[in-house]
Amino acid sequence: MTVRLLLGSAGSPGVTTTAIGLALHLPAPTLLVDAARDAAQAPLAGYLRGTVATGTGLEEFARRRRMGAPFDLETAGLPLDDAGTRRFLPGFGHLAAVDLFEPSWPALADLLHQTADAGTEVVVDGGRLSSVRPVEPLLRIADQVLVVTRTSLRHLAAARPVCDAVDEMLRRSPRATHAGLALVGEGMPYDRREVTEQFGWPVDLVLPYLPDHAAVLSDGAPPPRRWERSPLLDALRCFEQVPA
Repeated sequence: MTVRLLLGSAGSPGVTTTAIGLALHLPAPTLLVDAARDAAQAPLAGYLRGTVATGTGLEEFARRRRMGAPFDLETAGLPLDDAGTRRFLPGFGHLAAVDLFEPSWPALADLLHQTADAGTEVVVDGGRLSSVRPVEPLLRIADQVLVVTRTSLRHLAAARPVCDAVDEMLRRSPRATHAGLALVGEGMPYDRREVTEQFGWPVDLVLPYLPDHAAVLSDGAPPPRRWERSPLLDALRCFEQVPA
């Protein structure tokens, strides 16, 4: 299976919403990992509506690693859907934990790689890229990197240094990782052709700008009428057709 790493830039929301949406709609058992370094715990507070995650997630992974104790992804994660085939590994609840986790990134990357090899899709919410070094272990095991951005000049300008940093890291990587863009709100004002020409990156995913629909995934908001026929869900379902 595939490891997908999603990244964003400062002032450009949508990474967590896109990651949750993909984790819920990929056509296979999926693990969503909150690897954002801002300790916002957005999926727990949003989509999972304030679920408490004591003794789970990345902080538990680091604690057990320091103790030399085994770590079981199945018990350390939370269900993301009713069937339990889609699970969630929570991120950091404290900023101090982010620094303490620093030596654990390579071990986490190895674990996620093994998880994908065992038959589970892995979606990593890498949050907003503000520092290159912590992301490198995840990039080394990623089959696909998606940089999520809106299409205004301001948002695209913020996405440019993220793409440049990813390009630089991929040049040093022996892995044939595919890098692409996920556009939110195509035509506001730039379309996929214009963005591809400017960035030299393919556009792998185009999501409509529908704040009320996105809030179901980002904030756990009640679904609007005809939610299952939402253009947002249609776009996420079509993503499975894009090879990583």
